[in-house]
Order: sequence, then structure tokens, then C-alpha cells
Amino acid sequence: MERLAGRLRQPFYIWVASMGRTMLAVMRGTPDAEAQVFAAFELGTAGGQPDALAGFGAQMFPLRQNQGRLAELTDALRANVEAMPHAPSWRAALAALYSETDQVTEAREQVDILRAGGFDPPLNLAWMTYMSRLSEAVCHLHDRSAAAVLYEHLRPLAGQVYVLEMTIGCSGSIAFWGGLLAACLGRCDDAERHFDDALAMNERLGARPCVVRIRRAWASMLLERNAADDAARARELIAAGRAEAETLGMAREIVRLERLRARLESGSTE
Repeated sequence: MERLAGRLRQPFYIWVASMGRTMLAVMRGTPDAEAQVFAAFELGTAGGQPDALAGFGAQMFPLRQNQGRLAELTDALRANVEAMPHAPSWRAALAALYSETDQVTEAREQVDILRAGGFDPPLNLAWMTYMSRLSEAVCHLHDRSAAAVLYEHLRPLAGQVYVLEMTIGCSGSIAFWGGLLAACLGRCDDAERHFDDALAMNERLGARPCVVRIRRAWASMLLERNAADDAARARELIAAGRAEAETLGMAREIVRLERLRARLESGSTE
């Protein structure tokens, strides 16, 4: 794409190719990912691309999530929810932000608003954004009734990869959210299968931040199930996840993994 864009010398294609390179940087958790996000935004703005700001926001969300800095986007997301009530993916993202920042009451309020729509958003380019972000929120809230609905939507897609508009974002294997939802529903065997598939897929993609989150979520499920050998497997997942999170600077995941390690050491499954 970059070679072809260079030959065509049209601002739109140069920007699209830059967004694709940035997507890979964010997905892989490279040290210069943030600089690439801002550079792509500046390139799009200079070229007069009307979607430059939307693309910038879509890349900033996973970047800040990886960094444990999602709270910085709260005002912008609230503004988008208010300005575009017809686009429920913004509200789902806000619910995920609240859950990521431990604002449980606020997250539940957003989920309940979406519940009134039956968790059935329009089937468009934002559909997977809605499903993935809402899945994260409802699992954090242990909302089993919502998880049951979302799981039936996502289960048939578990073998696929979540890519937003070709070059904007890639959040890895959809099986990850299948695993989250199955674990929330107490379907531990299904969850383990999804996590195993997601881990393999994301390792092939080089999606290192996604791998950290899978290991953390998988370890949490194992501690909840507490079957034979689950503690030993959870210990391995926590150690590997923590080492990778340290390398990538994933502050929020480090805290979560430390909480799991403390649970493991205390022998508690709660």
C-alpha cells in the first residue's frame, strides 16, 4: 500500500497507508506507537481528510487502553455519545472506559441504556466495536443476562479477527471476547477453548497487548474454576502476562495481574 500510494501521490492514499502502518504499531505495542498515531493524524489533517479526527480517536482508544490511560478520553467519549445518540458503539465504548477505570455505577448506567435496545445494534462498520467494548463492560460487571445475549452474537465469529475499516485498527482474535463472555456465564470449558484459540491467533499476529489481556482473563477464569492443576496453570499465565505487560508498559494490566497473583498466593478464588 505504501509503495502504491507513493507512486499515486494522492493525499488520501498516503494517509490510508500511514493509518495501516500505525494500526500495526498499536496492535503490536511498539514503543513508537503513540508517535505514529499523532503523525498519521497530522498527515490526514494536512491532506484535508474529513475522517482524520475519527480515525485518530479510533486509534487512540486501544493505545490509551494499552497504556492504562483510558480515563484521559472520558470527556471526548461523553461528547460523542451526546452528539451521536444514533450510534450506540460510542456508548458501548464509554461503558468499557468506565469499567476499565473502575467506575462501576457509571458503567452499569451505560449498559442499562443499551439494554433497552436489546443489545442489537445496526449491522454496520461499528458493529464489532459495539460488541467487543460492551462485552468488556458486562463481564466486568458480571452481568450474565447481557453476557448471554452477546455471546450468541459473537460465538459464530470466534475464528475471525476484529479489524476496523481495513487500516484503522486491529484488536486481535474475536475468540478473546468469546472467552470473556463464556467465563462470565460459567461455561469454563468453552472459555478455555476460546482463550486457547485467541492466544494462538494473537501470537501469530504479533498482537502482544492482546496476548497480555488473554493471559490475565484466562488466569482469572482458572482461579474461579479452581479445578485440579488450575492454580499451577494460572501461575504460569500470570507470570508470563506480567513479564510482557512490564515490557510493554501496560500499567493497568500490571495492577490486574498483581491482584490475581495476590489471590493465588492467598488461596482465595473470590
